Amino acid sequence: MLKGKFIYLRPLAKEDLPDRVSWINDEENIQTLLFDWPTSLDKTTKWFNNVVMDSSKLNLSIVSNETNELVGMTGLLNIDRINHHAQLYITIGNKKFRGQRLPDEVIPLVLEYGFNELELKKIYLYTLPNNERGRHVYERNGFKLDGVLRQQVYCRGKQQDLYVHSILKSEFEG
Repeated sequence: MLKGKFIYLRPLAKEDLPDRVSWINDEENIQTLLFDWPTSLDKTTKWFNNVVMDSSKLNLSIVSNETNELVGMTGLLNIDRINHHAQLYITIGNKKFRGQRLPDEVIPLVLEYGFNELELKKIYLYTLPNNERGRHVYERNGFKLDGVLRQQVYCRGKQQDLYVHSILKSEFEG
């Protein structure tokens, strides 16, 4: 478990899946996420059973220290131990916890784990063009814009660009 002042991170558990399904199926939430939707609990349970033992993924639940409520999900995908990099994701799915700058607590915890425990050298992420608020949060937490992959994904009914941000271990430590 990774503990912060207001939240802690723990491995994603089966009992978290109904909230995950609800968040992915929420029209407002999905606008900035790169998930297949809509989804079902059965489909998500199948996904969970496949990824739970996958060492190239670290799926974590964000939980409130005060109430033990599920706040959101975060983690690392595509963990590449040869090239020492991975992809970060985060979503604050529980709307009552938005606007509290919790990503500013979550992101450093995940970065510290990735750089120190997994010995990664770079952590990167993708955002859709409509996620300006997310890019601001990532940049505030040390990520730099690497570039834009033009018309990289078909998402929300249209071909869209992907913004690529990254942070190096040396930048995180400095």
